[in-house]
Amino acid sequence: MKSRWLTNIILLVIVLITLILSWTIFQKEPIESTKFELTQFKLSDFDEVKIDFPSKISTHFKIIDNHWRMLSPFKARADELYVYRILSILATSSLEKLSADDLSKYGLDQPNLKITFLADEHNEVILFGTYNPINEDQYVLYRDNVFLVSGGFSETASFMPVELIDKNPIAKYEIIKSFDFSRLEQWQDSHLKLNFNSNKVWSVEGKNISVIQAEANEWYEMTWMNIPAKSVEPYKIDQRVGYKSFDILLKNNKKLNFYRIQESPELLLFREDEGLLYHFPSDLGFTMLNPHVQQKEEK
Repeated sequence: MKSRWLTNIILLVIVLITLILSWTIFQKEPIESTKFELTQFKLSDFDEVKIDFPSKISTHFKIIDNHWRMLSPFKARADELYVYRILSILATSSLEKLSADDLSKYGLDQPNLKITFLADEHNEVILFGTYNPINEDQYVLYRDNVFLVSGGFSETASFMPVELIDKNPIAKYEIIKSFDFSRLEQWQDSHLKLNFNSNKVWSVEGKNISVIQAEANEWYEMTWMNIPAKSVEPYKIDQRVGYKSFDILLKNNKKLNFYRIQESPELLLFREDEGLLYHFPSDLGFTMLNPHVQQKEEK
């Protein structure tokens, strides 16, 4: 009996010691890893970005009227997500901060990419060199120091410029007021025009047609409300062909003219003021040009 009690006491002591040691270990301050911030800037400190490659034309972005636009090689609305991905290198950090005495060691004597961040008071340049063979991070040069950062920054910057154009045919800041589809074949007889007022209520103009609010909202959400195209490209229209067109009127009374270049196997819409061609899948394209309206019953 005494030996059993002695065994239990020993086990209890072992458990208590284990708990005390575990508690002590977890109470210790975690070991901080040494990280070097690449810059002290915020993304909002800059309103212009230039991306330069040795043998390519620069890709140039600038904030105009509070929105990012591409100035080169095309003039277009920029895909702001991509621009901010590029800008985010300003807020990144590195586990390495190396001397810039031997730039050839890191491929920075002949960099394969240069990104310049511009503002009224700043002109900051980051050069991109070779990749680290162990972790595949990339060496960059900034202000006489070499850092090791994710290769994703240069990967994003290396996208074809056409991929950096906003793929939404209607910008997020453009508020739609009405659609005029009356020149399209399927709506010529009814002269269809859909209006959307400030109270988010739809009304319809045309012959013997009416609109149901829920169905009009569903159509709009499925199509024109921030639905990006598959792709977009600069395009020069041949007016001699006689393409059918329709208008979208914005809240500021600016009228956007779209030409239907093709319906199948995909819908191609040309936005005249931008000079851009938007590609949509055929099923989505059909729905975009055929809102949910219904014929009025004849009395």
